[in-house]
Amino acid sequence: MSVREAAIGIDVGGTKTAALVVDREGVVLAREVRPTPADDGRASLATMVDAARAVITPGVVGVGIAAAGMVDRDGIMRYAPNLAWRDTPLAPHVGGALGLPAIADNDVNAAAWGEFLHGAGRGSRQMLMVSVGTGIGGGLVLDGKLYRGANGF
Repeated sequence: MSVREAAIGIDVGGTKTAALVVDREGVVLAREVRPTPADDGRASLATMVDAARAVITPGVVGVGIAAAGMVDRDGIMRYAPNLAWRDTPLAPHVGGALGLPAIADNDVNAAAWGEFLHGAGRGSRQMLMVSVGTGIGGGLVLDGKLYRGANGF
């Protein structure tokens, strides 16, 4: 039996943190959900790592992190509106703790890219996603590439 190549996706919200193992086709293979300790930055990072460790399997080749806020190109959360994160190294911390390559992005950018690859935007070259929840956000795909803006946010 061969090991299926997959990645861990971590979605961090103000109330819950979800870690999923997803294969290249977008099929969810495992899921773990935990409460987010939103008022404690260190505890939130620990929750992310613990949730990922609960689902990690052979074949996992990397980690993607999605969270509301201003995430720079290096995976540093510069400002999170609903979590106690300021200049917090999301991707470096989680990747280092798990021994895997890791990236982090704004949650709506990540959702837009997922819809572009596996959902409503599949097969298109241009796509706009608007998310209305606790806040309002947008993700834009132009010519098959996620648009990040002048400062990467």
